[in-house]
Amino acid sequence: MSGQLGLIIEVIVGGLLVVTISYCVLLDRRLRAVRADEAVMRKTIADLSIATDRAERAIDALKHTLGDCDRTLGERLRVAERYTTDLEDQIRSGDDVLNRISRIVSTALDSPIVDGAADPAAAFSQHVMKTQPAMRSSSRIAQTLAAAQALATRAGADKTKREGVA
Repeated sequence: MSGQLGLIIEVIVGGLLVVTISYCVLLDRRLRAVRADEAVMRKTIADLSIATDRAERAIDALKHTLGDCDRTLGERLRVAERYTTDLEDQIRSGDDVLNRISRIVSTALDSPIVDGAADPAAAFSQHVMKTQPAMRSSSRIAQTLAAAQALATRAGADKTKREGVA
């Protein structure tokens, strides 16, 4: 029996050795997988670090570009405001001139018409009334344009008279 007991113990020890070897093979596979995953993880971390550096540089470049755009836009807005102010001043000046011309035309149209008058305003008024009879009902701009045309016609006629006399 003692021979059989030794054999049984050896079979049990052999079986335990087989289980231990199998478990060691399984652990070795898992460790290799972990090591492979570790290598992949290290590569992933390195790629992520490179991508982060690129993103930081891109953000810095965008900030710089944004600053340039802000400065350029600010300058353009200041120039546009100066142009707006200049245009407003010119429009006011133009309105003043138009109002003055309109008052001159209104005064010339409202003055009595005297044939052969020495008064230039009366002569002008008479000329305008003869050449532009519907001018009283027109708009202010139309009146001004008609008056300017009448003045140009009269100036041309006066120049012709002077050239003929000389």
